[in-house]
Amino acid sequence: MPFRLTSSLGVQGNSILQPHHWELDVSYRWLAAHAGDFFVSTMRTPPPPALQPPHGHQIIVDVHTFTLGVSYALTDRIRLSLAAPYQFGRISFFEDDNERHSERASGLGDMTLSGGAWLFKPGARDGNLMLGLGVKVPTGSYSDSVDFYTPTGIVRRPADPSIQTGDGGWGILMEVQGFQQILPGALGYVSGSYLFNPRVRTDVTIGSRIGLPGNSASGTVPYHLSVPDAYSLRAGVSYAVLPQQGLSLSVGGRIDGVPVQDLIKGGDDDFRRPGYSGFVDLGLDLSRGSNSFTLNVPIRAHADRRANLYDREVNIGGGGNLAKFQVLAGYSYRF
Repeated sequence: MPFRLTSSLGVQGNSILQPHHWELDVSYRWLAAHAGDFFVSTMRTPPPPALQPPHGHQIIVDVHTFTLGVSYALTDRIRLSLAAPYQFGRISFFEDDNERHSERASGLGDMTLSGGAWLFKPGARDGNLMLGLGVKVPTGSYSDSVDFYTPTGIVRRPADPSIQTGDGGWGILMEVQGFQQILPGALGYVSGSYLFNPRVRTDVTIGSRIGLPGNSASGTVPYHLSVPDAYSLRAGVSYAVLPQQGLSLSVGGRIDGVPVQDLIKGGDDDFRRPGYSGFVDLGLDLSRGSNSFTLNVPIRAHADRRANLYDREVNIGGGGNLAKFQVLAGYSYRF
């Protein structure tokens, strides 16, 4: 369940930008789902027969995302941000010719344009809270095709949604971030994002529905890809271990997820991979003058893989592998 959401807000106290100044951000994210374990809800269990990986072999997913962002401070409390991600994705599994192959997809992802406002005047207190609102533009592709290997030859089909560069819909992005000094040299922080995707489904099909009792149309009705909501939440403590050198370390928690049902228009019964992962989030922040470097390595500590509405309807049960860790690195320059 690779998580696709580009947040334009930071999480530390130095995220306040001076009036009429710019900030250029370059970030990298590696999401690795090399999991040999399988989750049905919160239980680690062998996959049921209906959800076995192809030919019983492990599925491997790698998604690398590079994001270029720019922000401008209209005032010391209001800023505008633009983020453009470029993604490289690979999924590897045994296909119907009984050989392991890799599907790859890459390209420009879904861009975001957002604005944020601090609720309190910067410097007036030892903490602050920012609220943000933005739009996600469907500049990424949700329908890239790849070669699929069968016993009789190669056929073209849509790439797995985990490596598609976009989700196919315009989105509404809501964000919040805050920080508060709790001890000398120590900040508590929180950052959250929720992506509303009003579009219910794409025009990409991945097969037909399984026959259901009393439904003669089953088996001929297309099974489409959904355009699901997504969310992320972080909270923790950052401590300046070497304040003269601008070095801080942080530890906290992170949750990334996709809901079973969207908040706008509810949940459709087409294909999505709902659930969430909870991570222990370890981080490093180095600030020198106008330059800042960050590194975070969230390590999975909890997983909950939900069944989507269609899985529940046909009594499959739902389940799947979830990423064990992420690597997030960033650099920003202010001028």
